[in-house]
Amino acid sequence: MIDLTAFGDMFASHSWLWIPISCAVIISLLLWSGRIRQPGMVNLFAIGLILPCINLSMIATGAMVAADQLTLDLMALLPF
Repeated sequence: MIDLTAFGDMFASHSWLWIPISCAVIISLLLWSGRIRQPGMVNLFAIGLILPCINLSMIATGAMVAADQLTLDLMALLPF
């Protein structure tokens, strides 16, 4: 299990982790405020921008968390 303080340090030290999630939060707040009234623009923002940002940050976070364990597993496969 990962410590939350270590996760926060990892999240803050890598810009490619916090930039996508912060963009998703900002766009979500814009959509939640109700200022955009065109359904096409709402769909574009929700599907075209927010979902890829969330997916990128989730995949990158998972790769960072699993990096140590994956390295040990790959080292176990080496014959020497």
